[in-house]
Amino acid sequence: MASKLAVTALRIAAALALLALLGVSLVPLLGPWPGDMIAPFRLQLAVAALVGLSAAAALKDLRLVGFAGIVVAATVVPIATRLIDRSVLPETAPGRPLSLVVANVLCDNTQYDRVVALVREQQSDIFAAVETTPEWVASLDELKDQYPHSFAPTTLGVFGVALYAKRPFSATLLYAGRRQLPLLRADFGDMVVYVAHPMPPANARLTADNRDYIEALAAAVGAETHPVIIAGDLNTTLWSNNIEPLLRQPMQWPANSGLAYSWPTARPWMAIQIDQVLTRGMTAGSYRTLGDVGSDHYPVRVDLVI
Repeated sequence: MASKLAVTALRIAAALALLALLGVSLVPLLGPWPGDMIAPFRLQLAVAALVGLSAAAALKDLRLVGFAGIVVAATVVPIATRLIDRSVLPETAPGRPLSLVVANVLCDNTQYDRVVALVREQQSDIFAAVETTPEWVASLDELKDQYPHSFAPTTLGVFGVALYAKRPFSATLLYAGRRQLPLLRADFGDMVVYVAHPMPPANARLTADNRDYIEALAAAVGAETHPVIIAGDLNTTLWSNNIEPLLRQPMQWPANSGLAYSWPTARPWMAIQIDQVLTRGMTAGSYRTLGDVGSDHYPVRVDLVI
């Protein structure tokens, strides 16, 4: 009798957990807020749903197994839809190679030498950075022997954006969204690079600010006639509502991106990719994260063909 009661209790607990998981999984369908605080973690929700399905099977309850299957579908279908719909670059193709490293260095990170060492090791054609406070700009000035061309304003605070390159470019500092946050546009003649860093979607207002910024970025990219690269911490993932303006362009995703782990470095169970490099007009590209440099983000390297 006690054993039957225990099994019944486990079935009820599993059903309630699956119901809660289903509710959370459906929230992003209601809109950006609070959807864009939940949607980035769709992979974690899918794993939890699969664990629930396994538990239901172990409890030998067909109705619970059927319900768990519905929950699995609710978590997996949005992931599969975005993965199928996006434009993904092949890893290699004939053409001129172009490498780029981008890092959210974290404004209060003081391990400047680790970032400089990593950038020197990578020897990429372009290095982009966000959260470049005046202290970071002063420290990254050490890279001028490797990158003779740079644009790194010192007046932008925690939303500073900076670009360092081996070849010349002309830079324009734009301001996007309601908060008028910095957006760097670098024109290399044969291509344009945007370095972006919108607000994180931490509440309803900030989610709207994030969307406004990304919409402005998408509009700017849409007006370009040359190949385009967007690099930065977009505070949005492939699964988020707010990335839709860029998906409509459509931007290209380098191979191996979308499912990568770029944030947060200290909490792998929350692993998501919000550090993005998106392109238009490239023929190939591959994405990979790099080592820990003291920030809460992993730097990212993308190897492209233009």
